[in-house]
Amino acid sequence: MTGLGLKMATLNVLRNYRRSLITLAAIMFGCVSLVVFGGFVQSMYDGMRESMIRSQLGHIQVYAQGYNQFAKAEPDQYMLDAASLQTVQNLIDEHAQPLVMAPRLNFNGLLSDGKQSLAIMGVGVDADSEALLSSAIKIVAGEDLFPMDTDGALLGQGLFESLDIEVGDYLTLMASTTDGAINAVDIRVSGVINTGTQALDDRLVRLNLSHAQELLYTNAVTRLVVLLEDTHTTQAAQRQLQSLFELHGLAIETRRWDQLADYYHQVVALFDGIFGFVRIIVIIIVALSISNTMMMAVMERTRELGTIRAMGAAPLQVVGLVLLEALVLGLLGALVGVFAGIACAEFITWAEWMMPTPPGSTQDYPIRVLIVADILWQTFALGVIIAVVSSLYPAYKAARLPVANALRFS
Repeated sequence: MTGLGLKMATLNVLRNYRRSLITLAAIMFGCVSLVVFGGFVQSMYDGMRESMIRSQLGHIQVYAQGYNQFAKAEPDQYMLDAASLQTVQNLIDEHAQPLVMAPRLNFNGLLSDGKQSLAIMGVGVDADSEALLSSAIKIVAGEDLFPMDTDGALLGQGLFESLDIEVGDYLTLMASTTDGAINAVDIRVSGVINTGTQALDDRLVRLNLSHAQELLYTNAVTRLVVLLEDTHTTQAAQRQLQSLFELHGLAIETRRWDQLADYYHQVVALFDGIFGFVRIIVIIIVALSISNTMMMAVMERTRELGTIRAMGAAPLQVVGLVLLEALVLGLLGALVGVFAGIACAEFITWAEWMMPTPPGSTQDYPIRVLIVADILWQTFALGVIIAVVSSLYPAYKAARLPVANALRFS
C-alpha cells in the first residue's frame, strides 16, 4: 500500500506541475538561503579565528604559573626565565611538533618623537619566528623586522599616523625595568603594520626581543606562543602539554587561543543569534507558501478525494496520500535547493566581492561562502520536515471532507 501510495503521490505531483513548481520554488528558496547565509557566517568565523591566531594569539600560549591570575599586579614576578624557556621549548618541540614557537616580551611604555609622547603596548619578538607566526599581519609601509636590525621596530598603522614621522626615523622608547627603574632606548621605524584590529594598531610597537630585554633589564620573556599545524588539534595538544609540564615538575600554565579571544566569542554569539532569527523567518515564509499551495491542491481535488473516500479509503489513508505528496515535493525541493545553494556559494566565492571594513577592524576582505557538510544535511532535513509539517493541516482538511458533499463539488 505504501508503494502504491507513493506512486500515486508522485503522479499527482507531476500532473499538477504548475502548483508543484510553486511549492518547489518555495522549498528551494529556503534551502538556498540557509546554505548561502550559513556558509557565509561560517566563513566569517573561520576567517576571524585564523586571523587572530596568525596575527596575535597563536594556538597555545605558555606562561609561568600564576601569570593569568596575578601578573596584572606584579608582571615582573611571573615571567619565564631563559632556563625555563629552553626547557619548555625542548619539551614542546619533542612532543607537540609545532610549526612555530615564538617567545614574546610584553610591556607598556611611552613612545616619543621629540614633540609628543604616546602610551604604547610594546612587544619584544623573535623576528624569524614571528615572520611565520604572524602571517596575517600586513606590512603597509617599509619592511619587516629582521634579527640583524637590532634597533628596528614595527609600528601599528594607527600609532604611526598619530606621529609626525616617516619610515626610517628614530624615536625614543621608555619603559619601567623589572626592578622599577625608568629606562629608554632609541628605535628606528623599520615598517608600519596592520593587524586588522584598530584598537591594537593605535598602540602597538614591535621590536626585536634582545632590544626589548635590554630596555627592561631582563633575560626573561612574558610568554611562549605556539603555532600548530591544525587548529582542530589545539585542545588535545594543550592537554598533552599541560600533563607533560606537570610530569616534569614545571610551574607552567597554558591557554588556548579560544580562552584568550573574548571578542571572537562575542561576534560568534551575535551572528549565531542573527542566523537563528533569519532561519526562523525563512521557515515561516516557506511553511506558509507550502501550506497555501497544498490547501489549494485539496480544494481543487475535492471530487477526486471524495471518490477515493467513496471507494473505501479511510481518512488516515487520505491524510497519508497528501503527506506523501508533500514528502515527494520536500525531498525533490530540498535536494535541488541544496545543490543550487552550493552553486550559489561557489559563484559568490569565485566573484570575490569585497565586504566593507567591519567596526573595530582595519581590513576589508572578499566575501567567501564555505560549503559546510553539517549545514547541507541540516538544510536538506529541514526542507523535507517543513514540507511535511506544513501539509498537516491541508491533509487534515482533506480527510474531514464529507464524502457526499465532495462528490457533488464542481
